[in-house]
Amino acid sequence: MQVRRALRGGAIAIVLALGTVPVLASASFAKGPGSSPPASPTAVSLASGNRSLSVAWAESSTGRITFVATATGAGRTTRKCTSKTTRCKISSLVNGAVYDVTVIASTTSGASKPSSPASAIVGVPGPPLSVHASPSAAAATVSWGPPAASGVTGVTAFMATASPGGFSCSTVKTVLSSPARTCQIPGLRPGTTYAVTVTATNAYGTGAPSHAASVTPS
Repeated sequence: MQVRRALRGGAIAIVLALGTVPVLASASFAKGPGSSPPASPTAVSLASGNRSLSVAWAESSTGRITFVATATGAGRTTRKCTSKTTRCKISSLVNGAVYDVTVIASTTSGASKPSSPASAIVGVPGPPLSVHASPSAAAATVSWGPPAASGVTGVTAFMATASPGGFSCSTVKTVLSSPARTCQIPGLRPGTTYAVTVTATNAYGTGAPSHAASVTPS
């Protein structure tokens, strides 16, 4: 009787002791502040290269984040790049094809929703550099530098466009020479301030416009 009582009392003690374990375990593994997945990347930008896209973005979350940028195109193989920073390069793309690129941020707490997509043509020139616009009578003379080297095929044409209005001028490659890097936009309204941008074109398409230069014709 004494042995049975002792065993029974010991069993009760063990059960009572085990009953506290789940409480302690659940407390130790409870998720605290900061355990949510990171925010979706924003401000995704693309720079075209030869069979590649260089991708850059912004991220508001902090900590040890892994990013994956994904390029998809109609009828094209999906390609990706992975980075611990806010930029990476997606390779093995098809020149002349349009790709949509999204970026996802991941931590041990989970993955963000994809960023808003950015689109670009692969293999086209980058934006022309150092754009300058000089005013004249109802016109503007525009000059610019070549796009930054990116390994793409040569530029075949440039176009300068003034906004508002969409007035433009262009230069084209000939058999004997590269396209000129200056032209004059006619038909502008005196006293109106225009923003002038320049684009470069090659065999695969037209690249992104340059930074705008401001001009007010006389």
